[in-house]
Amino acid sequence: MFQRSSLTAVAVLAAGGALIAGCSSSSSSSSSAPASAPAATTSAAASAATSSPAASATAVSAADCKIISSVSGSVISTLTPLQSEPTSKAAVALKAYVVKLTADEAKLTSAGGKAALGSFIAAIQKASTETASQATAGLTTAIGNLGAACPS
Repeated sequence: MFQRSSLTAVAVLAAGGALIAGCSSSSSSSSSAPASAPAATTSAAASAATSSPAASATAVSAADCKIISSVSGSVISTLTPLQSEPTSKAAVALKAYVVKLTADEAKLTSAGGKAALGSFIAAIQKASTETASQATAGLTTAIGNLGAACPS
């Protein structure tokens, strides 16, 4: 079940200071391609990132960095407007965002890139069922790992 406080936590973290951990503010390109990676891949990548945070910051190809930088650069502009939306509309938008992220993850070729983006996707999915205080730690870590995967 989607909780308003979780969405607020996502938006506040995005707008607040959690992204200072290395996210750039490059322009983003959106993709409407359907998700082609199964949820198990996302979970496995998230587990790998959780068990070895340093792994997500190493061995990321230049092509993967282009995709990851686009995602990390658009987190604020994507999530912040959801804070003021009605809960049902925000939940639909968040699900669509996860579909886009999953499609982006399917394009990645490096283990480090997949781990960083997979961790971010898993954190967003998990946060949508948690209270704001529960969601904060996981989202902060995932956003930081995403930004650190491809330092400028």
